Amino acid sequence: MGRRTLVLVIAVALAGISGFAVWQYLSSVEDDLRSDIAEVVVYRATDPIDGGEPGSEAASRIVESTALREQVVFDGSTILCTGAAGDNANKDPNEFGCVNNPNDLNAVLDGNVAAGPVAAGQLIAATTFADTRDLQQRLRDAIAPGKVAIAIQVDNVTSSGGFIRPGDKVNILASASLTPLSFLEVISNEELRDLLVEASSADTATPADEVPVGDDGSSTPDNLSGAIPTSIDVTQTILQNVQVLAVGPDTRPAPLDTGLVPSESAVVVFEVTPQQAEQIEYARQYTDISLSLLPSGDYVPYDSQPVVVDDIFGLLDRIQQELGLVSSG
Repeated sequence: MGRRTLVLVIAVALAGISGFAVWQYLSSVEDDLRSDIAEVVVYRATDPIDGGEPGSEAASRIVESTALREQVVFDGSTILCTGAAGDNANKDPNEFGCVNNPNDLNAVLDGNVAAGPVAAGQLIAATTFADTRDLQQRLRDAIAPGKVAIAIQVDNVTSSGGFIRPGDKVNILASASLTPLSFLEVISNEELRDLLVEASSADTATPADEVPVGDDGSSTPDNLSGAIPTSIDVTQTILQNVQVLAVGPDTRPAPLDTGLVPSESAVVVFEVTPQQAEQIEYARQYTDISLSLLPSGDYVPYDSQPVVVDDIFGLLDRIQQELGLVSSG
């Protein structure tokens, strides 16, 4: 064997020895790392599970699997875990297992539904499935801070044909018969009566021969009170741009797919300030309420004025002619 061949053989041998030594070293490092890494038995979804799907139907798509213990065992963890995996199964469960984790898959699935969509490969936790009653939304959670919810009963006529839906905005109109003032009480007081007659005469320049008088020639409460209407029918927009929170079972956080189908008589819930709630409650108690539906987009408030009979029929001039003794005020 020549010198070159011998050198080559020695070099190959040394390379082999070096490679084996490196392999041995890496194996020992890997063993050391594996000894520090503990795996536990968990449950995973093999395929996607839809939110709301019953646990009994999803059970066939949930299988046992493994995961790193550090990703499963931590304070407050609800991930299902049945114990240590592999060679650690017979070791101290407090060090290699998951004694504080829930572990009963059947208890989680039985009678419950998926609380939300579950992705393929996702770990199953005790909160992944829940009782349907725990998943029900509460309307209180949809009320903005500083606001309250108050309801009124309406029908499909007084609620813009029944086409009002949660999330819409409306104006609230109130109609009532009002007594402008307790006129009889005022004119029963001699000082107030004289003051009222003087003010009325000064404003309207009523001729002296047109002032109502009694048999003795003095103005009388009966004559004056007969010239004033005892009530006035009034309609006015009392609140504008009010947010609708719910219409019957149809709510803003969970709207129903009703489309353009008018709703019949229903309870409409508004999201308003506490002061507006008081106004709505007063109007509900003492007036007739109607709702006008607003268009989408920005709303420009307007100066609402009360509407009386003269705004529709123009009877004021005729009334003034008939009375002739009292100003339009």
